[in-house]
Amino acid sequence: MVFWRAFNPIARRLAGIAPWWVVLETTGRRTGRARHTPLARGPEADGALWLISVHGRHAAWVKNLSDRPAVRIRVRGRWSAGRASVVEWDPERVRSFSMYARMGPRTLGIDPVLVRVELSS
Repeated sequence: MVFWRAFNPIARRLAGIAPWWVVLETTGRRTGRARHTPLARGPEADGALWLISVHGRHAAWVKNLSDRPAVRIRVRGRWSAGRASVVEWDPERVRSFSMYARMGPRTLGIDPVLVRVELSS
């Protein structure tokens, strides 16, 4: 926990600009405030961007989007609106992620799940 409190502010500055990271903006389920989470970027297919939640449904950002699925996502410096949904772990889908994105569940994974963000046109 202490590691993430130190690392996330640094990652947030790079995420969304660096091609391998994105910033996901969710709305806090208790506070109603915008929450920014840096995440490894997954593949984009059929108008949706895929993400991995290493800590599964236990992650605060997954709890937030489960309660309020309207999200924003910053990819390569540009914000887009979308609607997020939690999808069960699919090894076939995960193979399409970069090696970097697949490392998290292998090393830190606690019941990981996938998150599909349908991007608004």
